Amino acid sequence: MNAAIKEGDMSTNTIEVGTPRGTMPVHVHRAEREEVSPVVVLYMDAPGVRPALHEHAERLAGAGYTALLPDLYYPFDPSEGPSVERLGAGDPREFERMRALVARVHDDDVIEDTRLMLEALPDQSVGPWGCVGFCMGGRFGLRGAEAFGSELAAASLLHPSRIVTDEPDSPHLAVGRIAGALYLGFGEADRVTPVSNIPPLREQLEQHGVEHRIDVLPGAEHGYSMPDRPAYNREAAERAWAQTLELLRRRL
Repeated sequence: MNAAIKEGDMSTNTIEVGTPRGTMPVHVHRAEREEVSPVVVLYMDAPGVRPALHEHAERLAGAGYTALLPDLYYPFDPSEGPSVERLGAGDPREFERMRALVARVHDDDVIEDTRLMLEALPDQSVGPWGCVGFCMGGRFGLRGAEAFGSELAAASLLHPSRIVTDEPDSPHLAVGRIAGALYLGFGEADRVTPVSNIPPLREQLEQHGVEHRIDVLPGAEHGYSMPDRPAYNREAAERAWAQTLELLRRRL
């Protein structure tokens, strides 16, 4: 795996993937000179696809991966998407709009769309692949690890949300189906996903022998990995990225 690829050696294009819910745009970042490179899916956070997520995809492409960034809000009118600016300003109405939109993105649909996306990837057969999930994307990454078994060899979940709930279908209760390895980077000061979520999750992972590493990042809040969010914490983000890239190198 190339440790560093210059920006000029990378390409970006968008493919359109047909699904039962419409046409899903998938942004593909890859190194041009890499004929075959492992695939890493980026599952977006609640604010949606934007420059910050493209920067993360470019980082993965620069490390020698084919980074796929699907727009999971594709079934909805673009006007329904949240405003990063209003979220950053703390507008409570914008947070409510975003939460309502997130509730309309269903786990099973994301898993189906992921399979269709991987099948539609041109010029490349997908072997074992990885994912990086942020916020709500962390839940989808965990669901993906449970659904795809050994196909999804490495999943990094950064400030994940709704992975431990009181519901009978809580994602943490199905980790026995995971065949890959996990990295989970929790923020010590995360009020969306408090560290109290960790013990029941760890209990299930250890009970089922799932390879995993759980990090609690000092002082980090929810959204610590996103440079366009008020919670951005560079030290925490770089520590989580270092662990993410180590996991991907080891498993892909």
